[in-house]
Amino acid sequence: MGSDALASPQLPPALLRDLADHLQLTGSNHSAMQAVTNAVRAWIAVDQAHQPPLAATSRGYQWKTLFLPDATELRMSCGDNNFYARVIGDHIMYEGRSVSPRGMTLAVAGEGRNAWRDLWLKLPGERYWKQAICCRNEHQRSLRQAPESPVQAMAAAATAMSDALKTALVLVEHANLQSAKKLERRAHQQRRKSDIADDDCAFG
Repeated sequence: MGSDALASPQLPPALLRDLADHLQLTGSNHSAMQAVTNAVRAWIAVDQAHQPPLAATSRGYQWKTLFLPDATELRMSCGDNNFYARVIGDHIMYEGRSVSPRGMTLAVAGEGRNAWRDLWLKLPGERYWKQAICCRNEHQRSLRQAPESPVQAMAAAATAMSDALKTALVLVEHANLQSAKKLERRAHQQRRKSDIADDDCAFG
């Protein structure tokens, strides 16, 4: 982590003015720093929830658009038997030799088999096997959803930050409204006691 990452961030003056106006308008007891802190924490939680797990290694086999990390297991069924291979380093090893996914299907069952359909994968750290075509489709969906450039990534982060700040401000406003209602109820009860006391004095 560089020293710049630990430096105090400078918020745009316009944003600080908007935040101060909102806090004053809603009568919030929160300081601007507290509101910003809550927004940042909310954004971090949202961002972490959407981060893909970090790969344990950069070694692995590139199967067209799908990357199989080192230690990925492959399984193929033929008849009543299962046949297994494993990614070791940058190669798929089946029965002591390096093969491609199609090479494994050919070795197991000959022609007429589709590797995406017939191979099942268990990635490192995963508990369950997944059909290769399902892994490929999930990967393609994640690519479509991911920002395409650093500029888009920054824009997405800014949008998330803004949404988190709005959420924090809504929560602050809700808390202030609840506090105001409690104060009104206490004031109303005190007025009623005062009215009763006045009546007692009038008829004393």
